[in-house]
Amino acid sequence: MLLGQRFLTVLNSLFSTARIHRDNNILLIQCVERFIEVTEELLKNEDEVTLLTSVGGFYLQQEKVLFQRNAAGLVRKLLDYFQQRNLSGLRLYQGATYASHTDIVAFVRLLNDMADRDDPLRWLQLKMDQAHFPWVEIIDGSETESLESIFMDTGGQEQQTRSAAAKGPDSNAPGRQSRSTVSGKTSRSPDGPGRQRAGDPGAGKKAERRKNRALRTYGYAMYSLQEVADKLRSNRQAGIGKAVHLVQNMVDLIMDDDNILLGLSTIRDYDDYTFTHSVNVAILSVCLGHRIGMSRVSLSRLGLSGLFHDLGKIDVPKKILNKPGRLGKNEFAIMQNHSMNSVRRIVRLRASYEKKACILLGPFEHHLRYDLSGYPRTPRKKPLSLIGRIVAIADVYDAVTSPRSYRRTAMTPDQALGLMLKGSGTAFDPILLKVFINMLGVYPVGTVLQLDAGEMGIVIPSPPGREDSGELWLQLLAGDTRKGFRKQGIISLGRWDPEKGNFNRTILASHHPADFGIQPADFFF
Repeated sequence: MLLGQRFLTVLNSLFSTARIHRDNNILLIQCVERFIEVTEELLKNEDEVTLLTSVGGFYLQQEKVLFQRNAAGLVRKLLDYFQQRNLSGLRLYQGATYASHTDIVAFVRLLNDMADRDDPLRWLQLKMDQAHFPWVEIIDGSETESLESIFMDTGGQEQQTRSAAAKGPDSNAPGRQSRSTVSGKTSRSPDGPGRQRAGDPGAGKKAERRKNRALRTYGYAMYSLQEVADKLRSNRQAGIGKAVHLVQNMVDLIMDDDNILLGLSTIRDYDDYTFTHSVNVAILSVCLGHRIGMSRVSLSRLGLSGLFHDLGKIDVPKKILNKPGRLGKNEFAIMQNHSMNSVRRIVRLRASYEKKACILLGPFEHHLRYDLSGYPRTPRKKPLSLIGRIVAIADVYDAVTSPRSYRRTAMTPDQALGLMLKGSGTAFDPILLKVFINMLGVYPVGTVLQLDAGEMGIVIPSPPGREDSGELWLQLLAGDTRKGFRKQGIISLGRWDPEKGNFNRTILASHHPADFGIQPADFFF
């Protein structure tokens, strides 16, 4: 039986048996022992066990609990139990594994009794405060709402992701393209010379929901990574349950439509560079993996490798991380250690050996280079793993396009791709690099362009319904009274013309958004 189903089966037995038997009954004692046994198994690789109810199902450690077909009655019974008590969920801590039988039964009896109270949650909280159960916590509705906002689309229906068939790069169309499957008919069409006209409001609403879900996923990924790093810095054990869930959600979003998360990968933060960089590398890696047809399981492993590839930088002194100018020989040696430190840190995380083994290669290999001339130095002759080659490309691209606290300017996205192309076959896998460049396009999302008529705009993801058009879309920018910029309309520059070597408008120059104090995501989210 699946572990999640076992846990809920034990809970159901415990609730039922405590209702009809005294504390010293052998059946009740056995139920308590099974509860402790399963809880101990769940806590083996985690700091806590979180059970949430949401939209007709249960989520254990933020992953939906899967049931065998004959368990439908159990699910309905437990959902009714929680709903009758307005319970959103429970959180169990390590103390639950050595709590006394008496305490566990006392807590269960409170849960059973609360259904008859006028304000059940308030009554339960008061009773718990009096009895003092430090090993368990009642979860309020806000946490369930945040879970719903990630997993659900709208109207109480679960987001159904669609797996798109893998397609190879189209070398004749280097403009931004997407291979995702989008439901519904094309909903937007040009109005005049490249202007966007309002289309099907249904498609617009769906795109808005997808954007919001992507933004939440990005924010939660940042938070989960910071939480892991903070725990490791203070020598506490850290689990990866939240990170696993968020990467799975990221994979779902990308398989549905990678435009939005690619747009979010333009987010830059000087002060939290390591964290934004790691999330961006995870996004870019999964997008690239999706383009070459990797399976959902492999994409999840790839995303975790990208998310944790720089975890070892928590061991690098900040004066070295943020030092302006070139690093000295000893400083560079310390910096080079971060690849091995990432591996060491991952090995110590609370997770199964299998899970950790699947995500170690990317962090270890991301600076080794395609020809193995990088670091850490190794006598190996075996080529880099696929995950290592992908993470290496994503890492360099995001790094060279990111301004730092000591370096406010950076390469424009198109300049970065040109530089990386020079390293094809030495620093980078040439085939993967070609797919990566085709994925981002001649002018990647977030690039600021100057047009021949004096207009300036920022490259944005394709509008809903035009994802497969191959057009380059621009959010025009106008200066406002505060010396910033505001949106002035969206135009299409059409498809890349390989004969003319341009789009249907002449592009005079490209710029990095940081040169104008622009955070790209602000203009298309």
